[in-house]
Amino acid sequence: MLSTLKWFNVGLRALMELGIIIALGYWGYKAGESASAKILLAVGAPLLGFGFWGLVDFRKAGSLAEPLRLIQELVISGLAALAWYAAGAQAWGWALGAASIVHHVLVYLLGETLLNRR
Repeated sequence: MLSTLKWFNVGLRALMELGIIIALGYWGYKAGESASAKILLAVGAPLLGFGFWGLVDFRKAGSLAEPLRLIQELVISGLAALAWYAAGAQAWGWALGAASIVHHVLVYLLGETLLNRR
């Protein structure tokens, strides 16, 4: 049972990350007024979001590393949920927000962490 729940959470994380990429891209497309602005924002918003996600390495922050990573992930997924909402896809925004919360709760219930301490 535990193994199945872990695999479920891995799949949920993949869907969450895909939802973040699509949300930021969709928001960018909807926010742009010209065709070139739509393309630039649709590509640039996800790149900026995931660039920020990968830019900071919290592993050297000691005991604050895990809480900082959790905050970072919740902020990014929350902003993506708001992006869905702002682009007119409120149901997708709520779904992404719920998936993010469920995923992060399951991470800790399963005794795992967000950061791999290398």
